[in-house]
Amino acid sequence: MNFIRARGEEQKKIRIQQIVDAAASLYAEVGYDKVTFSQIGRKLSFSRLNLYNYFRCKEDIFLTLLLQDIRCMVEDAENTFSGAVTDRDAFCLAWAELNLRHQRMLSLFSITNTVILKDASTEMHRRFRMEMRQATNKLKALVQELFPQFSPEQAALFVECESSYALTLYPASLEYKNRMHIEIFRDADWGTRDFVSQHVTFLKVLLNGLEK
Repeated sequence: MNFIRARGEEQKKIRIQQIVDAAASLYAEVGYDKVTFSQIGRKLSFSRLNLYNYFRCKEDIFLTLLLQDIRCMVEDAENTFSGAVTDRDAFCLAWAELNLRHQRMLSLFSITNTVILKDASTEMHRRFRMEMRQATNKLKALVQELFPQFSPEQAALFVECESSYALTLYPASLEYKNRMHIEIFRDADWGTRDFVSQHVTFLKVLLNGLEK
């Protein structure tokens, strides 16, 4: 692919998406740490200098990818759930499975504050925070629709606690280790279990606690 610099806004959007897609492909192949700005450019036959016309650094590219994944997850949640919850067990299972459908989001999100944001540009960092607030507000609104008895504060607490636990749980799960080709020692690997069953247990405890 021989890149020519975009001349209009529509072309620029296409270039940006191609760069983000290239980063996503490399991430799937080698993991975040081994992806470099130069590798992304080479994958697109795009010089490092030209890449700077669209992104300031690797971290900004991955934040853009993560925001896309978050928007996809929120849209999935809105399409999956509607109306007040009548079966708590079914809801907890469906919510845990919703999270697991977006494993790349969980994986990237789990290193955002400790790794990615350290070297991201101020402009992209601000954009990330603004869009995260929008996404969180949509999830809060959905939770209040699902649990009409919850106050806005309770809905916010559900979203905050649920997401925090999911981001902690996922990197230690069987699914993550299998996805990242991390060896699992069945006789000594205490704590490595499947994501869904553990998250379901947590969600049930969280819901019970919120209603007391």
